[in-house]
Amino acid sequence: MKSKTIYPGYDKPPQKEEIIIEHTLRYADVDEIKAVIARYGVEKCKQVWEQELIPDDRMRKLNYFLAKFIFKISFDEDELKKYMRAHSKKRGDRLLEIFNR
Repeated sequence: MKSKTIYPGYDKPPQKEEIIIEHTLRYADVDEIKAVIARYGVEKCKQVWEQELIPDDRMRKLNYFLAKFIFKISFDEDELKKYMRAHSKKRGDRLLEIFNR
């Protein structure tokens, strides 16, 4: 992997799996994404995607690409919109839920 382009702001590639997965899904090409999925498993990668990338409104086009071609959610636009809404809870909203029990 090209660590300078995949991990901007890092001097060396991170060790934490979630960061590796998130940055690969965000910045890498399809072959590198497939390699990360093979290494960490589709469920782990899908979980990171749902928690970190779907809530980020700036990643809308990327999320639709990942949903259709990488995680094979659906090609139906209505199903994709419903899926994205179900997983679009922002980090701040999740924190509020934790602290307002």
